[in-house]
Formats: sequence, structure tokens, C-alpha cells
Amino acid sequence: MNRTVPRYYHVEVDPEPERVGQVQRIVAAHLRYWGLEKLATPATRGVGLLMEAAAGGGPVTIETWWTGQHLITAVSHQDATEAGQGSAPLACLRRIAALSDGWGSCTAHARHIVWFSLRSRNNVREPLAPKRPVPSTGAARQIPRTVPAPSDRDVPLMAGAVS
Repeated sequence: MNRTVPRYYHVEVDPEPERVGQVQRIVAAHLRYWGLEKLATPATRGVGLLMEAAAGGGPVTIETWWTGQHLITAVSHQDATEAGQGSAPLACLRRIAALSDGWGSCTAHARHIVWFSLRSRNNVREPLAPKRPVPSTGAARQIPRTVPAPSDRDVPLMAGAVS
């Protein structure tokens, strides 16, 4: 499968402890299908941590986006805390920070959202600078490099010479 094409996957599940492994396998299967085998282990580990942290808070929504270089995974659940305080335990967030390249947390529409990003470490990346364009037909023509031979008329007369 083409790894540079953006992808998206979304699933909503109950965060029961016995379902965590099943959801991790489902997410890993999607990542392998997308050709992201190397990112499957850290991504599913992060999903498992966040599902365990959200246990008992209602359905959990898991979303994954592949941008061509980054895999972004977000886990959101109903926020049961007052005034939108973060509900994921600090130890869980520390582990997410350790296994990911970047992460964040917020509360929106009475849902607590934690996301993390993993960067692809392979050498198949888009170049930062565009390649030089191929010259068009007109630009590729060669300029004649022969110099015309001088004729007798082009030679200046010397002073004092008699003709």
C-alpha cells in the first residue's frame, strides 16, 4: 500500500479492561495494512495506556491519522472531572511522553482528549526542496560554437602600407 497517501481510522469502544488487548490488535492490524509495521507497537502501547486511564468513563473514541510522515493517535472519552481538569493519570501521561515524539491534552465539548504523534523513521520521505525542472526543448538546444573565419576585408590596413 502507498505509504505517502494520508489515511484515517476511527473506532468507538467501551474501555473495559478485557477489551484493551482486542482494540490494540485491531489498531495494529490497520497500521500493518497501511504499511506502518514499525509504528504499530508504540502506537498500540499508547492506545492501551490511554484506554486503561479512561476506564469507567463511558465510551472511548480512538482516531488515527497518517499524514505521510507522522502517525497521530487521539483517544477521547467523556470527562467526568469538574471544570475540565485532565482525567488521565500523570503516570500515564509521562509514559505517553516517553514513547512518542509529541503529545498533548485538552478538554473540548465535555470530552477529555489526549493525542500523541509518532514520526516515521524510514528513509522514504518527500524531498524538502523541489527537484530542478527538466529543460524544455527550446532551452535544450545547443548554441553553435564555431567562430566564422575572418575574411580579407575584416583585416584592418596597417598605417603606411601601400595597396
